[in-house]
Amino acid sequence: MLAFLVPFLGLGDAPALVVLTFYALYPILRGTYTGLESVPPECIEAADGLGFSNFQKLRWVELPLALPVIISGMRVATAMTIGIATIAAFIGAGGLGDFITQGLALNDSSLILLGAIPTALLALSFDYGISHLESQLNHRKTKLSKHPRVKEAILVVICFILLILVGNSFFKEYINKRSESVVIASKNFTEQYILAELMAQLIETKTPLKVIRKFNLGATDIIHQALLRGNVDLYPEYSGTAYLTVLKEPFNSGNEPVLNKVRSAYKEKFKLIWLEPFGFSNSQSLAVKKDFAQKHQTHTLSDLALISNNLRIAAPPEFLKRADGLPGLSKVYGLTFKKMMQVDPNLMYSAIENQKVDVIAAFTTDGKLQKHNLVTLKDDKDFYPPYHAAPVIREAVLISHPEIQETLAPVLGLISEEKMTDLNYKVDVEGLTPAEAAHQFLVEFNLI
Repeated sequence: MLAFLVPFLGLGDAPALVVLTFYALYPILRGTYTGLESVPPECIEAADGLGFSNFQKLRWVELPLALPVIISGMRVATAMTIGIATIAAFIGAGGLGDFITQGLALNDSSLILLGAIPTALLALSFDYGISHLESQLNHRKTKLSKHPRVKEAILVVICFILLILVGNSFFKEYINKRSESVVIASKNFTEQYILAELMAQLIETKTPLKVIRKFNLGATDIIHQALLRGNVDLYPEYSGTAYLTVLKEPFNSGNEPVLNKVRSAYKEKFKLIWLEPFGFSNSQSLAVKKDFAQKHQTHTLSDLALISNNLRIAAPPEFLKRADGLPGLSKVYGLTFKKMMQVDPNLMYSAIENQKVDVIAAFTTDGKLQKHNLVTLKDDKDFYPPYHAAPVIREAVLISHPEIQETLAPVLGLISEEKMTDLNYKVDVEGLTPAEAAHQFLVEFNLI
């Protein structure tokens, strides 16, 4: 449902609320129908004998008798909705799911637990509370039965709380849109978090604009569509990815000005502006263990192709499908792997460390390459274009807030490939958060 609604409603709260409402309605409606159907026929006959109207029968006979089953449906819906809500973090809806997705992306179990444990406790607490209410309704001789108005009060309170939660989400979205703000997004790996944080902290420090972070939004296509719809204003992208994946242009090896072509096409087709690059190019490749490379004399992708039919590979979903990923590499180099494992970008390293796979997709500035004793294989047929990292911003936002370009200018061209690798290493290996690594870099170069 989320995947289906994002193209129509964009990212954020709107599709999440629609999905949660849709999934919650079925058990509630089913419980209501079952409860009303289970009312004993003799009670209906008695009500008819007393001359009750249809509304009076519903109000005084059917609903009170069906209420325990209705509450049971609400119990199922509530627990299920709390669990499903964490998934909405993948489309920028926020909440406790953010901790889970960030933990998965950074391979940080403490972050995962920080989101998972409160979510579980919240679901269990609501389940217990509604279960207690259900048991009270099933005992006719309790205080609840002596005070039928209490049932109504409880239902009113529950509905009121739900209205507050839903209203607060819409109000927050409304305030964010009305306020002077810029929405910065990122994909779902460490380098993207750091680059997005660098931009966010600079804009927060140097301008009065409020920064709304929507990190970990997944693949290129999702963020690009969010950018076109106005759900996102700014994010870091790579020239090679934009050229092959977004523009779907075929790359011919040589000295083609890929960045210039991307910059021109983005402005003409999408009204999106590419600012100057950060200063480094982060190309893709495949990586293997150093001892594996020495044992099999595998130093290039062509070398790997000779033995690939006996190997296992782990890669993110995007890499397995994109033209500049495995499909393109297979076509150019003739790669045919025995097994392909689709995993989160940062979990690839656990897979190869635990010998679940022999090869992983990697980027040349990955901080974990050194930690896991990996080596990237040379692209000896020049399959990949240059992957210059640069901020991409909506033209309308840049016209409204030209100070954004002025604020980001000092950091553009400042980050070398070695420096980016070092920043990734600090997060992936030394345990700094992307925000801390970005702050250290900005302080080191006296930018904040």
